Amino acid sequence: MALIWIAPNKLHQQSYQKMKSLFAETRLLRPVMYDELDQADGVIKPGEILFVNWESINKDKNLMVRDSEQAASLYEITRRTSQELGLPIVVVIDEEHLFWSKTADKSAKVLGRINPKVEIRISATPKTHSDHIVAVSREEVVAEEMIKRQVVLNPDITKGYTDERELNQHLIECALEKRRQIAEAYSKEGDTDINPLLLIQLPNDTSEAMTADDTAIAEQVKTYLRAIKGITTENKRLAVWLSKEKENLDGLEKPNCMTEVLLFKQAIALGWDCPRAAVLLIFRKLNSEQFTVQTVGRIMRMPEQKFYKNDLLNVGYVYTDISKDQIVIATEDMDYLNKDALQAIRRENLNNVALQSYYSVYKSSDRNRLGPDFKKELIDCFQRNWLVKWQQFIFSFDDEETSEQEPAQNVAEQNRKQVEQNQRIKFDVLRLGVEVPENIVFQNEVGIIDVDKNKHEFARSAGEVRRIYIDYCRSLLGSFEKAHSTDVLAGYLLQAMEELFELFETDAMKVILYYANKPKFTDIIQKALNNYERILMQRQQKARERSFEAYTWEVPAERLYKDSTHHIINKVEDHALLPFVELNNALSPERRFRDFLEANSQYIDWWYKNGDEGKQHYSIPYGNSRGEKRLFYVDFVVRMSGGQVFLFDTKTENRDPEAPNKHNALVDYMEGKGLMGGIVVEQQGVWHYSRFHIDTTENTTGWEAFFPDQYR
Repeated sequence: MALIWIAPNKLHQQSYQKMKSLFAETRLLRPVMYDELDQADGVIKPGEILFVNWESINKDKNLMVRDSEQAASLYEITRRTSQELGLPIVVVIDEEHLFWSKTADKSAKVLGRINPKVEIRISATPKTHSDHIVAVSREEVVAEEMIKRQVVLNPDITKGYTDERELNQHLIECALEKRRQIAEAYSKEGDTDINPLLLIQLPNDTSEAMTADDTAIAEQVKTYLRAIKGITTENKRLAVWLSKEKENLDGLEKPNCMTEVLLFKQAIALGWDCPRAAVLLIFRKLNSEQFTVQTVGRIMRMPEQKFYKNDLLNVGYVYTDISKDQIVIATEDMDYLNKDALQAIRRENLNNVALQSYYSVYKSSDRNRLGPDFKKELIDCFQRNWLVKWQQFIFSFDDEETSEQEPAQNVAEQNRKQVEQNQRIKFDVLRLGVEVPENIVFQNEVGIIDVDKNKHEFARSAGEVRRIYIDYCRSLLGSFEKAHSTDVLAGYLLQAMEELFELFETDAMKVILYYANKPKFTDIIQKALNNYERILMQRQQKARERSFEAYTWEVPAERLYKDSTHHIINKVEDHALLPFVELNNALSPERRFRDFLEANSQYIDWWYKNGDEGKQHYSIPYGNSRGEKRLFYVDFVVRMSGGQVFLFDTKTENRDPEAPNKHNALVDYMEGKGLMGGIVVEQQGVWHYSRFHIDTTENTTGWEAFFPDQYR
């Protein structure tokens, strides 16, 4: 089948880039833009997914829906695809709710001309209905460590507040302090280089235009930041995104950008991608439910798509003066704005522990980067696919060697003729043109600006050509590390153009980027990248094994729990964090052992129920039955009143086949550290554990009974 992905504004570009990365390895789908289609065939090929901007096809005068000498229209392409290739067309409509309001008739007309077999409509707030609905739960995305666990509303809002301080100033202070704490936590994460961003949203209605209240609050915020915190647009610590004021927005999305605060209104809501955004301060009432959801979503993304051992970094924070009953979540599943998050605090003067814990890391050699040998793979691809020759030594000071070689100029000339004839590559590209809007008057507000009659074609400068070329190389890298590999690909591709065709720098870039040439170069480059990735995977097979890094773990100062999956048990008083918060579906052995510990609290200083995933929880490495390295999260850490520390993991007899491996690893880990414990199994009301290695948990003969009164 053939697929078309339609999205408003520039969201199609964002989706295109994400899809390119997603399918870089499997190649199940090939994401393309309109200018990357093979115009010679004028069809969408099987497995291709064409990304289209809605504003470029919603008017009959738009270039993409008009046939020209250079390219067929979108409608002609879909007709050929459907009728001549016999391929069914599937249309994906991103942000579906934006198309079925005032533009319903126009949307229906466009889809009618495309004539898809299936429409897939995507939205957090759908406007149309279907008997076929696929819902992606937030929990699934959290499990992939792509978004934060939850959001806490107004944490510690009363701390430091006095009647003399205005609420707005207090909210700013609280939000800045939380941003500072998060920045400090990131600095302790080792090689993580992330500067968290605080978003401050002005009051808004349904438009982006500034009201008198907006202006007053904006001036108050900027004055406070300048006078009290030294945060200004001049020192680039403050960015502004308003209808008539835009400052320091370039590079704002970069993880280590020095900007700490962004003052904005409505323009940020749709499609803005800045994963380092961590704290959100919202002033006054938000009338748009959908906008509320999308705005809070700006602080939900994990900047490195992984959780951190410090749970402070795995949570989003919202400060606002909105009354609780004024906040509305658009859909039932959008429950990440957790106004009643459960928080537990470490007991005062707790005799803490310092245990060696581990978290999983990948070796630096496992990074997916292009190396020096990629150049040969790239040139080999040109040779195999375009049947060109490679004159590796163009210049030589050895007369005899030079005389035996075919002159480089002749080789390059033959290569050019060969490729012109067989591949239809155009080499005499004098300039790259671009149509730029001219004499357009607008108010910098969200909306669609019609510039069909006011465009002029300009030639791109050498600097622009290079920028577009670098972006083009970056877009092809897929799963390769773009920060390192973009320049490597760009450099080796230019070297290949020089050694194969005697084209240099800007001339070579123009040939590569020329609209008719570009898909063919893309094909060669992607073949080389795919081949190189297979080589890299084989080379790094051992390096891809998980390794584990040690750090010192202690009972955390605080811990946040999601209220929809946890509940407070007030009768528990000896837990290290209070109140005690437990999973709703906690296993029966865990609940019974919890009650056992509480019943013996006179002999126990404190006990702690550990988490079961993430860097912030206590774990040790072990080898499973398949020989794979894994992490074992021990259920309970128990400190007796006499100072002895036990590590226990509750099990039912012979239920967990990996229990012996976990226990044996724990026994080895505890040796020489003054620790005791292991897998603990209840039999007739008595909990037993073994000091030695075990083969099974079915037979506990010879295991020791755990009696807390022996360790006062």
